[in-house]
Amino acid sequence: MQLRTLALAAFAAVTFHAQADTVALWDYSATPTTTKQTQSANGASFAAIGGVVTSFASGVTNQALNTSTYAAQGAGDMTRGVQFMVDTSGYTDLVLSFAQRNSATASAWTTLQYTLDGSTWTTATSFQMPAASSTLFVQGITFDFSSITGANDNENFGIQLLASFAPGTSAYLATGATSAYGTSGTIRYDNVMFSGTAIADPVPEPGTYAMLLAGLGFVGLLARRRAS
Repeated sequence: MQLRTLALAAFAAVTFHAQADTVALWDYSATPTTTKQTQSANGASFAAIGGVVTSFASGVTNQALNTSTYAAQGAGDMTRGVQFMVDTSGYTDLVLSFAQRNSATASAWTTLQYTLDGSTWTTATSFQMPAASSTLFVQGITFDFSSITGANDNENFGIQLLASFAPGTSAYLATGATSAYGTSGTIRYDNVMFSGTAIADPVPEPGTYAMLLAGLGFVGLLARRRAS
């Protein structure tokens, strides 16, 4: 048994880590008392931005994070929303995906920003939610960070989703086609996930293989002596 353990330990010294797909996930499938991640490879955190109030409401399958108390019309562009910080150490090719549902009076436009240092924010994209999102979740909203190399293997990476003015204007556009924007509008988020590719361990140096072979040879020698 001892010889087998030694042999397995020697083999494990040069094996590679398996690829992990999910870096962090918020699916709100249970009944949480806080907006804590349900799964994280390294570490993650959540924060409401700009005085936004959070609660829970019906989600894609169970429940979702509900946000309210957005800025008055014509004020606070990209100052209120949600923030997800994710330690991406050990991962590359990050992809964000989530589901979103707006009430009819919520801002139709959302701006996605990211940080590489935990404090400086860069706009990645802005998108408009369809009027239908006032009754149904829009699922599979994604943004691919794989071309942003600074997002790889970064303990200070994070994103923000912020209510924003309609492009080229100084006012919010309501999600509902016949609605007016209002501060009582709500935005729900569900299945917020960061996926990535695990960074493989480096190929062992030739000396490592030599040590492995020497170790296996020693294990074999002990086995022969014990058998004799």
